[in-house]
Amino acid sequence: MISGMTNDLSKMGAVEARRGLRRLRETRTRFLHATIASSFFVVVIGASLFLGAVMVIGTIHGISAGSAADGRTGRIARALRDGTLCHYMVFDNRTAQTVEDRIGRCDENKPKPRKETPATFTWGR
Repeated sequence: MISGMTNDLSKMGAVEARRGLRRLRETRTRFLHATIASSFFVVVIGASLFLGAVMVIGTIHGISAGSAADGRTGRIARALRDGTLCHYMVFDNRTAQTVEDRIGRCDENKPKPRKETPATFTWGR
């Protein structure tokens, strides 16, 4: 009878040991999954911050290099209320900073009309 009880106790001890090992394995697996997932997000966020910093530094460097000199500018002309004066703004297309801001006559940049000669008929020339 005592041998049967010790046999049952040893079986229960083995079951408890296996259960403890399984819990330990599951805990390690969960920790590994959490580590891999958080590492992925750290890498993605770090790469985004790095690329953003590179782009900002490149833009600042482009401003200081005088990007208006390479022809990347836009121009807006807006007539004022009197109709004879216009507000001219020249801006850099990359940075949207104003390069030139002035008021001038609205007709200063319009092409001058050509004098038209009346159509004439000539024989054979």
